[in-house]
Amino acid sequence: MGEVMSFKLPKELKKKMENLRDIVDWPSELRAFVEERVKAAERSLVIKKILERSPEKILPAGSVPKAIGEEREGA
Repeated sequence: MGEVMSFKLPKELKKKMENLRDIVDWPSELRAFVEERVKAAERSLVIKKILERSPEKILPAGSVPKAIGEEREGA
């Protein structure tokens, strides 16, 4: 599959997880959680980078009025 990662849990939580191992596929659940959390963190970074840009780099000056004018002429 890939790399191995380990982390510590409180004993009580580990015991509860062991009691539920016939019901819950912990490796699969944890992989899915980590994958989703990584995707969310990556999305946050992209949004942060976009918001750090100056507005001119995101939308060049005059582009919105120009687009509105073009839309009106075409309608």
